Amino acid sequence: MSTAPDAQPDAQPVAHGDSGGTAIDEFLHTPARLNICSLLAPADWVTFSFLRDTIGTSDSALSKQVTALEQAGYVEVRKERAVRRQTSVRLTEAGRRAFDAYLATLELLVARARGGL
Repeated sequence: MSTAPDAQPDAQPVAHGDSGGTAIDEFLHTPARLNICSLLAPADWVTFSFLRDTIGTSDSALSKQVTALEQAGYVEVRKERAVRRQTSVRLTEAGRRAFDAYLATLELLVARARGGL
């Protein structure tokens, strides 16, 4: 699966409400960022190479999305030099809260669509 970058590194999180009182975080709603956050959510630190290989994207496309998430305060990036350079990424507390809120909104919308609300 390949995701095309569609965000500029200076993009900022924006929530848009609908008539039902729910708000989707448009910044996280981008498929590439959503993929990244879904892989980071259950983990502590995740390597850049794992993200790239799991998402199926290029280094440059992933780097753009990680940079945008970092600039928004949603992820932290750590670069280590052992035998070779390794970059790892994790959600910040703000990123975790934003992703949890995003998921809660999706769950509400799914429940509504299925007649549960």
